[in-house]
Amino acid sequence: MVIDLFAQMNAIIDQSNEVLTGTIPTFVGKQRVAAALGCCVRSVDNFMQRGLPYYKAGHRQVRFDLEEVRAWYKRTYRCQRIGREDGQ
Repeated sequence: MVIDLFAQMNAIIDQSNEVLTGTIPTFVGKQRVAAALGCCVRSVDNFMQRGLPYYKAGHRQVRFDLEEVRAWYKRTYRCQRIGREDGQ
C-alpha cells in the first residue's frame, strides 16, 4: 500500500515536471538515476557511498534530485564538454 502511494506520487511528480520544467526538483529512484548516468543500479549504490546526494523517504526508500546528481557527477569525475556547441 505504501509502495503504491509512492508510485502514484512519483507519477504525479513526473507529470507535473513535464509541465513545470525547472520549477520543481525532479525526484527519482535509483533506476532512473542509473539510466540518466548510463550505469547499473549497483553503481548508484557505490556512488551513494562516495557522496552522491540523496534524500531518504521513510525507512528504505531513497530519492534523488537529478540536477544535484548531474552536478555531483560532473564535479566528482571532472566531466567536461568536448566539441563545439553547435554540434559540429
